[in-house]
Amino acid sequence: MIEVTGEGREITAGGLSIRTIIRAEAMIGPGDKLVSLRIEPLALIVSSDERRWAISIDGEPVDVESLLDMIS
Repeated sequence: MIEVTGEGREITAGGLSIRTIIRAEAMIGPGDKLVSLRIEPLALIVSSDERRWAISIDGEPVDVESLLDMIS
């Protein structure tokens, strides 16, 4: 099982930037063939010129700094 946490596409709306944080899990079988792939959204980071907010999608507590640490 391979698990990676990363950033999805960035969406820009007016003066806001919305970044999606996702977790991807892949299971590789015999012959290096992909057996299963699961991608789940974890959170959103919403940014303006003045502030950044973290919005949890999976129900777990989250803050912007811990999200940025997860993807770097």
